[in-house]
Amino acid sequence: MSSRFIGVFDSGLGGLNSVKEIIRQLPDENIVFFGDTANMPYGDKTREEIISFTKNSISFLSRYDLKAFLIACNTSDSNASKTVKTCFDLPIFGVISPAAKKAVSVSENGKIGILATVSTIASGEYVRRLKELNENIEVFPMACEKLVPLIEEGKFLNDDGSLRKAIDEYLNPLLEKGIDTLILGCTHYDLIEDLILKKAPDLKIVSSSVSAVDDIREYLEKNGEREKSNDPKRIYFVSKDPEHFEKIARNIIEDISIKKSN
Repeated sequence: MSSRFIGVFDSGLGGLNSVKEIIRQLPDENIVFFGDTANMPYGDKTREEIISFTKNSISFLSRYDLKAFLIACNTSDSNASKTVKTCFDLPIFGVISPAAKKAVSVSENGKIGILATVSTIASGEYVRRLKELNENIEVFPMACEKLVPLIEEGKFLNDDGSLRKAIDEYLNPLLEKGIDTLILGCTHYDLIEDLILKKAPDLKIVSSSVSAVDDIREYLEKNGEREKSNDPKRIYFVSKDPEHFEKIARNIIEDISIKKSN
């Protein structure tokens, strides 16, 4: 039996969807999470800034004995993964490749839409990886500048109309293209999946949060790293406003308790 941790990092709330999925698939695992709320949103930051934030976050969580690390942030994965994997002796997982693989496997008409941050779309990583899997896939990326701030404000809990308006703005052009599959290319977007499905109930939704956890589970099983604890540790940090974060985060993970990082 091991007492090591799975580390999970995101700019904010979205990464908790990955934590929730880890708890579902791997209920005995120790988890330590860091949300970089002081620098959120990442979608409008430069590549150099994103790499720096990601390095700092991995370094912070590395004070724990990590056996796997999930970059549960599409923006960081698309801009920083290649760099940070050369800096840390640690199995580092991302969210883009598993989501792309899942989308290609479920799409029936070969038309896949992507909702993601400006930086993730600008990186071209989703289009590249989808085309590597199937060059005949038609890909329709959509940069969504407004969604993360609205979600972090908690608009998904009691929307005043601004969130639904933003979803319409970004989703309508993709629906007009005839997509049958939509990648939620930001882990925050899992929190608005219900609103998307109300508008387009026949869409096949691919969550980058969920898809990534499948890869981690397979890795741990292959390497005999599965935890068998009856009392798993769950530790949560943010870099700013832990009280506000905890209030909204309890709608994702009920018994969550947030600490501020030093």
